[in-house]
Amino acid sequence: MRHFSQDHENMPVVDARGERLGRIAGIEDGEARLEPKTGVESRMEAAAAPETDALAIKPEQVVEVDDDEYIRIELSDE
Repeated sequence: MRHFSQDHENMPVVDARGERLGRIAGIEDGEARLEPKTGVESRMEAAAAPETDALAIKPEQVVEVDDDEYIRIELSDE
């Protein structure tokens, strides 16, 4: 994916296994801001590099956008 747009706001976000992580709460500085599903935030923080904001999704993490139904991302621990 080359960039996020306002059309991606409120879309569900799933991981490579199809587990729902949360939804896109907004777009800021070219990154999507994830509003995490309960209990997922700690998993994302563990998967993120220490200097990376765990709740930011970069366009290069996007594996698939399924007909505007969900965004599939790949976390570093998958």
